[in-house]
Amino acid sequence: MQQCTCGMLHVSVGSVTVRMRPAAAAGLRDAMAAALQKIEADERAPRVTARGEELPS
Repeated sequence: MQQCTCGMLHVSVGSVTVRMRPAAAAGLRDAMAAALQKIEADERAPRVTARGEELPS
């Protein structure tokens, strides 16, 4: 991640670079953090069948 003299952020992942305003980057950070927390919670939750039977992990 680099910040341009114009204030925009340049976020590079592999060969893809996305330009965004710092406020948009903060929103992306918050959305990613919330999504990761949900994924982690879902992974910890017991898996059940449609009939409510718990599946082995």
